[in-house]
Amino acid sequence: MSTTVKTPGTPVKSSSPWSAATVDGSQTRRSLGRIRCFKQCVESMKSGTEPFPAALCYVPAEVEYRIIRAARIAVYAAPSIQSRKLAEIAVMKDGRLSVAREMCNADGQWGQLIKVTLKGKDIPVVADAEVKWVLIFGACKSGTDAIELIDQQKEEEVEPKTFDFLGRNSKKTISRWDKVVEYEFSLKLRDDSCKVAPPDDEMVSLLQTLPSNWTLGHDEVLVQFLSKHIEKDNVNLGSIRDYVESIDVSSLSDDSGPQNLTDDNPETFWETDGSQGQHWIRLKMKKGTIIKKLFLAIDTNDDNYVPSRVLVMGGEADNLKKLSDITVDHSIYGPHDLLVLSDQSDHIPVIELRIKECRDDGIDTRIHGIKIKSSKERDLGISHDLFVKRNLIRFPLLDGFEQDVIYRRAIVLQRLVQLVDSILPYLVPRWDYSIGSYASLEIFRQLLPLSRKRMLLVDQFLRESETSSPSSMPKLYINRRAAMEHRLIPSADVHYKNSVFNQMFDGLKPRDPSQKPLDFRWPPRYEQWWECKFLCEGIIDQGGGFRDSLSDLAEELCPSSASDPVPLPFFVRTPNHGNTDATDCRDTFVPNPHCNEFLRYEWIGKIMGACLRGKESLVLTLPPLCWKMLSGQEVTWTKDFVAVDETEVRLLESMATMDEEAFVAFFGDERTWTCRLSNGAVVPLKPDGADTVVVHSDRAEYCRLVQETRMNECKEQILAIHRGLLQVVPQSVLELLTWQELEKRICGEPEISMESLRNYVCLDELEQEDTKVKYLWEALENFSNEDRSRFVRFVTGRRRLPAQIHVFSGDQMDVLPSSSTCASSLFLPSYSSAKKAEEKIRYAIYNCIAIDTDTNAWEE
Repeated sequence: MSTTVKTPGTPVKSSSPWSAATVDGSQTRRSLGRIRCFKQCVESMKSGTEPFPAALCYVPAEVEYRIIRAARIAVYAAPSIQSRKLAEIAVMKDGRLSVAREMCNADGQWGQLIKVTLKGKDIPVVADAEVKWVLIFGACKSGTDAIELIDQQKEEEVEPKTFDFLGRNSKKTISRWDKVVEYEFSLKLRDDSCKVAPPDDEMVSLLQTLPSNWTLGHDEVLVQFLSKHIEKDNVNLGSIRDYVESIDVSSLSDDSGPQNLTDDNPETFWETDGSQGQHWIRLKMKKGTIIKKLFLAIDTNDDNYVPSRVLVMGGEADNLKKLSDITVDHSIYGPHDLLVLSDQSDHIPVIELRIKECRDDGIDTRIHGIKIKSSKERDLGISHDLFVKRNLIRFPLLDGFEQDVIYRRAIVLQRLVQLVDSILPYLVPRWDYSIGSYASLEIFRQLLPLSRKRMLLVDQFLRESETSSPSSMPKLYINRRAAMEHRLIPSADVHYKNSVFNQMFDGLKPRDPSQKPLDFRWPPRYEQWWECKFLCEGIIDQGGGFRDSLSDLAEELCPSSASDPVPLPFFVRTPNHGNTDATDCRDTFVPNPHCNEFLRYEWIGKIMGACLRGKESLVLTLPPLCWKMLSGQEVTWTKDFVAVDETEVRLLESMATMDEEAFVAFFGDERTWTCRLSNGAVVPLKPDGADTVVVHSDRAEYCRLVQETRMNECKEQILAIHRGLLQVVPQSVLELLTWQELEKRICGEPEISMESLRNYVCLDELEQEDTKVKYLWEALENFSNEDRSRFVRFVTGRRRLPAQIHVFSGDQMDVLPSSSTCASSLFLPSYSSAKKAEEKIRYAIYNCIAIDTDTNAWEE
């Protein structure tokens, strides 16, 4: 039997179209081969019955490893170190280990043992009839590995070519699925110098075959599960991406963003734009990373931008402890690496580098780079243990399928997305980004969250369509008291002239005919789009007033309280709002079918586009139907409209299956050729529909017309919002995002969990052990999601995360907390008990909304 050699401990990376690695033939042939495979996968997904290509599901029948040192290998009855140990065999250096059916779990990477050879002779292990498993790699690099291995195939690629006795090149054996795809789908115009290692036909068939009740919807849910549970390389992190999952910074100036920390260019730098002593870099470390040395690249030529003191904090996101406190030696001249942390023995999930002081009392700082020396757990790929029942609780669609079935499908989907990543530049050419011709990707849209390259294209398209920031910031004068009076009694002013919406819409219009309207296509660093002056409120707007105006705007468009009236005509509550039996989306809104103020809908779309580009959020609680229509995804009656009007969907389902007797008994003569829209208006489905009774024989046609009318009831309004969105965001960006990602980028995180909230809270000169901090966490634990949203707005002016929150200590006891939304800061008093803290904080976030501490409001 032919064998191949590989090291699955290092995940296979699909060759990009620019890769220099070769199997055989030209680079173009290989890329075209991948594209042909992709097209066949498209047809397979469209059909719903055709299996994926065998090449995509390829698994070699046998994989051979070379042993580089003597070791004793345990042989188990199952892939678990807790299972029965069948034997323990001694292997010598330069021996060979042959395995099949490799898989990963919490212990590491396993393989079914086929044979062990030494100098060409097989070493007896145990009875051939038994299935034998060996642990190829332990989960960690050091200490627990059963054996150490060398990738012999890689060695052979750099060795001189070998020839047979007739002088012909020996054929190279390939056994990686991505290379097999290239080989099988390339046009072979001549005799190839490669051959494919014999496949494990049974395993290939298992990867291709799915239960009859598995659908594309199951794939979408599985991708959502995987995107939440597995790490994806952040390709923006340069040389440190093996160790760091993400980097956040406190602020940035112009183009000097965090990308400059990892570009390995000493000439570039991250520059802050914030308050003195409040600068930080937060590193979220990959699982298992252990820091040996952590350096900051600085340059003493930067004058008062050079750090003088760096405080390093680390630990869990909600429990950071001081790891080191570094005083910088400014006598070292020029660019150099500053060691800020070394010789850690354990994994630290989050590391925060706080620049507390700069030379000569400088306000802002510059850091030229981050360098890390570290050890890291092996990334062995998707773990079989990931799909245990307790992890699938929030994904009920996957319930009922065997763990092996889900594991195999996850492997295939991951390969499929890697294939798409490798040809993405051909599917989405740079020069075509404004046209939006991505039909081939549409079927894959919901699988794209697993992509590692897609967001690079999104960022590129946004960057290339940017315009320069305005030369002067617009100033808005908003009377929030008048707006609140209108919100309480909207019927008193049907033209809503006192609303925050109308004041903003009119206030942002060009005053001069020669002045261009705002295009909202500014760089993300342009964080404040206008300055707000709230009449009769004392405010100096440095960002807090601006964010408050966006929150007020969202609250008017889609009120968060179900008991509040809707003060504007643009959106109406869905019928599910009043349906206590509805199972989903009982708090959402849809565009008003009878509101024809399309210019204002376009303006709403522009604000949504600005939020997508920037860091702000506009919380519009729309159902998936609307987000899918805005992103250009297909919508269906049974899957999507149920989140708008579940009663209507279920009623039509029942009507379609009723016999005539049941139909007459249930509907009688009451059902006419009309339907009720989401705004309550009754419209005819055909001429004289209100006077014509639906009979049993016409029920199919009636159901069709109702579905068509309801699905399109707010189509014109959605199109107007979409037109506004496209004036700010390229169409290609919308087509590369899923509807969930579109909603998140515009509205922020809908759920404010304690875990996510802790990630955004920064304790300044406070420790987790402080009593007031413990009381704060206890209060927030007891808060509802709406309470936490109010808390985030009280501190930052935003209603959703992401939003950085700085907590400072106050001196008084048992008083209301105060905040500065401009600085996103909470000033936390001391409290006599956790109950008192919860009472005072809850009162403040619901009742202390006005901004009245910056200036004397009566001086306005």
